Amino acid sequence: MGSVDRIVQSSLLGLIWIVEVQLICATVLPPLPLLPLPTARQLIWQRREQIMFFHFGMNTFTNVEWGNGRADPTLFNPERLDARQWVRAAKAAGFSLVILTAKHNDGFCLWPSAYTNYSVKSSEWKNGKGDVVRELSEAAKEEGIDLGLYLSPWDQHEPSYGHTEKYNEFYMAQLGELLNNYGTISEIWFDGGKDVNAPNTTYMFNKWFAITHELQSVANVFSDAGPDVRWVGDEEGAAGATSWSMINRSDITIGSNQDQLLNHGDPYGKDWVPAECDVSIRSGWFWHRDQKPKTVQQLLDIYYKSVGRNCVLLLNVPPNTSGLLSTEDVAVLSEFKQAIDSIFSI
Repeated sequence: MGSVDRIVQSSLLGLIWIVEVQLICATVLPPLPLLPLPTARQLIWQRREQIMFFHFGMNTFTNVEWGNGRADPTLFNPERLDARQWVRAAKAAGFSLVILTAKHNDGFCLWPSAYTNYSVKSSEWKNGKGDVVRELSEAAKEEGIDLGLYLSPWDQHEPSYGHTEKYNEFYMAQLGELLNNYGTISEIWFDGGKDVNAPNTTYMFNKWFAITHELQSVANVFSDAGPDVRWVGDEEGAAGATSWSMINRSDITIGSNQDQLLNHGDPYGKDWVPAECDVSIRSGWFWHRDQKPKTVQQLLDIYYKSVGRNCVLLLNVPPNTSGLLSTEDVAVLSEFKQAIDSIFSI
C-alpha cells in the first residue's frame, strides 16, 4: 500500500470515528431534573429579593394594630394621600413589587366594594369617591412596579362571618373584584391569623387559590402552606439558618402553630414553596406617631437573615394618617439601599 493510500485510509477511519462519536452523543439525553422544581412565577418572585408591604386602613386612624370592625368609616380621611410617593420610594429603594392591605381583619375595604358599605365609599375622603387600590394600581403601572394585594380572610365587620357557605361566597366575590378590576396582580396574600374567639368559619382556601390562578395566572399565592409562597413562621423577618424551599404542603394546616417547619422547610419535601419573611420597618404594622423606624444596621441584619437564607424579604413601610410615607422612613430606606449597593458592588 502506497503512502497516498495509507493517508486516505487514515482519513476515512478518522472520519468514521468522528461520525460514530457524534451519533453516540446525539443519543445521550441530559439527566432528568431533580424534583420538585420552581415555576416561572416563583422564579420571578425569588429574583426580586425584596418586596414592600403597605399596611394602611382604618387602623391607621384609630391607632390600633387590630381593629374590631366597628370604627366609624368617616374616620378614614387621608387628605394628602399620594400613592405615587409610596411607589417612588419603593422603587428608589430597589423594590420591584408592592403589596397593599386592601382589607385588614377589621373588614374596612380600601376600594368601593359592591358587597359592603364598610369601605372608602362611606368615608369623608374624596367625598366617598376615592379608591386607594385604584390609585396604587395606577401609580405602580406608571413607575413599572408590580402590584400585590392582601385580603384578610378574617372579617370582623361582615355579618355572614361565622356562616361558612355564605361567608365564602362573600369573600370570593370580593376577591373577584380585586382580581378583575385592577390590572395585573403579582401576589395575593391570604393571612391565616385570627383571634381564638372568632366565630368558627371554614375557609375554602383551595377554591380561593384556584380562582386566583385562573384570573391572574402570574400571581403567586401566599399562605402558610403556599401553594406558591409560604409564611416563614415569624414576623421578625428571620428565616432558619437553613431554610429549604421544599415542604410537604399536606403537613401544614393554615393558621396552625407550625412555626419551626415553616421557618426551616423540609429537605425531603415534595412541594416547592419558598418562604417570605415579613417584618415591619417600625415595631407596629400600622403607622403610630410614637414609633420610629429601625436603623440601617437592623435592616441589614434582617436582610442577611432573609435574603441571605434563601428567602424573600417583605418589608412593611406603613403610610401615615396624611396618606404619605413618613420622611424618616423614606430616609432610612434610602440609606438601606445605599448600604446594600455598597456591600454587594462588584
